[in-house]
Amino acid sequence: MKYINKKSNRGIVNLFSDYLLKELTKENNIDAVIEITDCGKFFIVNGLTNSNKILDMTKLKSSFLEEYKELLSEFGYTQINIIDVITYGQELVKKSEYTYDFYDSVRPIYSQSIIDYVSNDIQGLKYHSISDINGLTLELDYSEEDTQDLTTFNYSPLNITSEFPHGYSLDMGRLEFYYSEYIANHLFCHSITDKIQFKYSNIKDDDDDYMININTTSVHNNKSIISMVLDVFDFDMFKFKSAIKSYDIIEDLTKPFDKKPWLVKDRIKDLVIF
Repeated sequence: MKYINKKSNRGIVNLFSDYLLKELTKENNIDAVIEITDCGKFFIVNGLTNSNKILDMTKLKSSFLEEYKELLSEFGYTQINIIDVITYGQELVKKSEYTYDFYDSVRPIYSQSIIDYVSNDIQGLKYHSISDINGLTLELDYSEEDTQDLTTFNYSPLNITSEFPHGYSLDMGRLEFYYSEYIANHLFCHSITDKIQFKYSNIKDDDDDYMININTTSVHNNKSIISMVLDVFDFDMFKFKSAIKSYDIIEDLTKPFDKKPWLVKDRIKDLVIF
C-alpha cells in the first residue's frame, strides 16, 4: 500500500475524510464513504451514507482547524472553504471480494523499504506519498526541486483526493482490509516469502469454503497455504469488529507504524502446513 505523509496536502485531505467519517459513524450500523478533493481554494466533500443525520460542516470545519492547527497552518490552511455534496439516506452496495498486497515487515501493508525510508528520512524532502512497486517511488510536492539523489519520483497533481481506506467505514471494505492484514501477519512466520497477494472473499464454494486466494513466492504450495488459512481462521467479521471497536481510525494516518489491535499472532501455534 502507498504510504501517505501526514505532513502534506495529501495527508490533510485523508485526515479530514477520516475526521468526518468518525463523526458520521458515531451511531451504530452507519455505512459511509467520504471522499475529499483539495482544489486549492476549496475542499469538495463528496460521499454516500445510509445515515440521515446531516453533518454540521461549519462546526466540524472549525473543530478540525483547531485540533490540527499546527499542521494545517504549516500548509496555509488557516481557513477552509467547503463544498458539501454528500448524499444522505443512501443504501450503499457492499463488495464481497478485495485484493491486497502485504509485505514481511512490522506493518504488513507497507514494505520494509518504505518503513525504513520514512523512519530514517534525512533529506527533508517535501513529499505526499511513497509507493513500492519494484522500488520506491516518491510523489513529490510540486515545489520540491532537490531531486538529484532520487532514482524514481513523480509530482503531485493540482487536485488531490483522499483514498482508501481513509474515509471508508468499517463495513465498506475497511474491516476486510484489517482482517486480511491480520491473517497475512501470521503467514510471514511460515510461508518464507517477503510478499503476499491476498484475495479476501466472503463468498463460499460448493464445499462451504470461502473462495479466498493467496499468491506468494514461498517454497510452500499456494494451495497448501490457502487450505491452512481456511482451517485456522474463521472469517467471523462480527467477532473481529467487536475486538477492534475501540480503535481510533485517525491513527491509520497519524500513527501508521504503531501497534494495531489486529496485529497479534494469537493463532500462530495452529498454523501447520502439510
